[in-house]
Amino acid sequence: MRWLLCGSSPTPVARRVVPAILVSLLLALFGTAFLVLAPSIPGPGWLRATYVMFVVVILKLPLIAILWWLIARNHEWPGTKPTWLPPEQAEILAYLEKEADRAAGLQDAVERLEYLSQEAWHVADRLDGDAKVDALTVALRIDLVRERARRERSGH
Repeated sequence: MRWLLCGSSPTPVARRVVPAILVSLLLALFGTAFLVLAPSIPGPGWLRATYVMFVVVILKLPLIAILWWLIARNHEWPGTKPTWLPPEQAEILAYLEKEADRAAGLQDAVERLEYLSQEAWHVADRLDGDAKVDALTVALRIDLVRERARRERSGH
C-alpha cells in the first residue's frame, strides 16, 4: 500500500492517492450495481452468497483498504506532540514569517501579529533540536515586529 500511495516519498503523494481512490471508488460503485443484481441470479442460495462475497471482497475492499491505511497511518492524536517532517517544519515557519511581514503594514497589524506570535511560540514548544532554535528565532522576530507595530500605533 505504501508503494502504491507514496512511491519514494515518505508521505502519501496526491498524484498517486487521488487516482487510486478514484479507481477504487469506481470499483465500489460497480460493486453496488452488481449487488443490486444478486437477487436476480438463478440457482441455489450458496451461489448468490458466493456472488455477493466476490463482489464485496473484490470490488469494495480496495476502497476500504486504502481509506483505512490513510486513516491508520496518522499517529497524531489530540493532546500528543505532532510529528512534523523537516520540510513541514520549514514550511510552517516560512509561512509564519511571511504572514508577519505581510501583516506589519496592515491597520490591524498588532492583533494579527499577536496571533502569529502565539502560533510561533506554540510551534517552538513542540519542536526539538535545531528546528526548535529556528522556531524560537521566528517567534522572537514576530515579537519584535509586533512591538514595532504597537509603538507605531501608539505614536511613539
